Amino acid sequence: MALSVPTRDIGAVDDLQYGTLLADMLEFVPDLQWPLSVQTYSRMRHDPKLTGILAAYTLPIRRATWCVDPAGCRDEVVQLVADDLGLPIRGTDPKPTGARRRGVVWGEHLRYALLSLTFGFAPAERRYEIRNNRARLINLGERMPHTFSEIEIARDGTLVSASQDLLSSRPIPASRLVWHVNDREGANWTGRSLLRAAFGPWLLKHEVWRVHATSLRRFGMGVPQVEAPPGATPGQVIEAQRLASAARVGDQSGAGMPPGFLFKLTGLTGSVPDAMEFIRYLDQQMSVMALAGILDLGQTETGSRALGESFVDLLCLSLRAVADDIARVATSGHGGMPGIVTNLVDLNWGEDEPAPQVIATDVGDQHEVTAEAISQLVQYGAITADAELDAYLRQAWRLPARSPDAPPPAPQPAPQTGVQARARRARAVRAAAGQRELTEAEQQSGVDPAAIQQAWQDQLDAVMAAWPPIAAAWTAALAEQIAAAVDAGDPAALATMTVDTTAGQEALAAAMRELAATAAEQMVAEAATQGVTVEQPETDDGHLGEVAAAVVLLLAAGLAASAAREALRRMLPGADGQTVASAVTSYLEGLSDSTLRTQLGGSLTAAQTAGRHAVLTATPPASMIASEVNDSNTCSPCRDIDGTEWTDLDEALAAYPVMGYVGCLGRERCRGMLLGLWG
Repeated sequence: MALSVPTRDIGAVDDLQYGTLLADMLEFVPDLQWPLSVQTYSRMRHDPKLTGILAAYTLPIRRATWCVDPAGCRDEVVQLVADDLGLPIRGTDPKPTGARRRGVVWGEHLRYALLSLTFGFAPAERRYEIRNNRARLINLGERMPHTFSEIEIARDGTLVSASQDLLSSRPIPASRLVWHVNDREGANWTGRSLLRAAFGPWLLKHEVWRVHATSLRRFGMGVPQVEAPPGATPGQVIEAQRLASAARVGDQSGAGMPPGFLFKLTGLTGSVPDAMEFIRYLDQQMSVMALAGILDLGQTETGSRALGESFVDLLCLSLRAVADDIARVATSGHGGMPGIVTNLVDLNWGEDEPAPQVIATDVGDQHEVTAEAISQLVQYGAITADAELDAYLRQAWRLPARSPDAPPPAPQPAPQTGVQARARRARAVRAAAGQRELTEAEQQSGVDPAAIQQAWQDQLDAVMAAWPPIAAAWTAALAEQIAAAVDAGDPAALATMTVDTTAGQEALAAAMRELAATAAEQMVAEAATQGVTVEQPETDDGHLGEVAAAVVLLLAAGLAASAAREALRRMLPGADGQTVASAVTSYLEGLSDSTLRTQLGGSLTAAQTAGRHAVLTATPPASMIASEVNDSNTCSPCRDIDGTEWTDLDEALAAYPVMGYVGCLGRERCRGMLLGLWG
């Protein structure tokens, strides 16, 4: 029976015919339609801000460790690919062999491939030579984007050939091209430049630059003005105008006036638009479009250091995505064009021969963190310091190869035994697999970390959802007091501002009481999994209410202090109270909620701890175990205490009194807890 499957396309990718019709029907700016776009982006990349953005993208990728991953391929195939590309073999090859001298300089090709971020695409043409009955890649010739005049595309969207606007009109077939393209959509093989979204801010910025420079040049030293004497004749007025026009700025400039004439330098009066602030705004928009907000840290009046790591992480994800695209094109190609590696393997061994891969192993990685993790993995016996690991680390950190006469890595001591050793091995497994596994003691306790964390998160989300009206009321009350203090000219009154915290205390206290009861119920269930029946005790609601009141009062005092500092910064003599209060309100509304979330979360941790401690106190277990399983980022002291076992209840409670481990560097952010073993 014959199979009925589609073997031919009915539709087409799109109707673009580059070089014969309009390049991109979806691009509405003529200067950004190919081929004019190449010239526009060439001008844009010289802007200081865009130059920094492109450097932030390209330099970490160029500096990364690129290598050939054998991926199970034959040694002969892997060695030829590595030699011709000028790349080491992952983990084993300290340096390329002699054929390297006639191969490709990978760093140069990578630099050119990254031009696809600027222009949208960056083609290269491969050239081989036959040596020892093998096809050897000797060149990846740059074919600059501005030299192309026509791109021929098949109906299915694959690239057929590309023609350059040179003396030779012979098109280059796709099989000879390595075509790096950024954000290709459909048959748009000219791609989309990283700078596309910055065109508007860039255009406005350079226009504002010119206007601002003209204003400084014209009005920076004032406008010369010569007044003719009263009753001056037309000739004297003309002479006064000539004297004013002849005035020049200089360290020895001067003017001699006829009797009755008056010379003045007049500056601008009234307010003018803040050009520098607008230029900074445009620069920030360019950073935002490239996910490069890290470049703006320290250049704005306000900000949060906590955002720095988030910006870095987001930029690193972008860098890895770009590096992966380059590695994919270099390995297997796309759009009807073979990859550099697969084409090299196919020419020498045929299409059935498996091909290795080009990879970038550490784009955006921080080796300081990796070094600490690897040290712990070796220490706890999760991995072994063998020759292959030694070679990989030396390559990753760009260290010299191990001398043949050097002794092999020392064998590791036998793993420890006991509860702490099992906990440490579990932490090593977590570091290797990217997650935290339960230790044997945690499994024995019957704890459900996910349920505990979810109960905490649900209450935190509920309190955060109820907080905006409370914060708005606080802000309004502070604004009223600020306006009164400014109008009265009494800066000292700003230090005594207060707000009504009743609603905040009630909301937080209710959440803490409910979470404490839930935590006690969860620990009773943990005892039940061990075959022990524990009566659920009552929690101390009065103490929880007092903690809630203290935390909310501290939050209110912190907000009042922030408002007072901002008001003092704007409280000029004679300032309008309502204007200052409005500015302070905008400032407070723009503050991050990270501090609020941390303080409320710490209070809820205290409630959860109170519920669990109530069970431990009512029915003391045989032993208590420290567990940091719910820590998202575990500090060094918490790692050390994790898995510790106590038989004395007072000692255990002293280590975990209210908000997690008492020695935690994260303070109220700690999510550590005590587990009970009644067996």
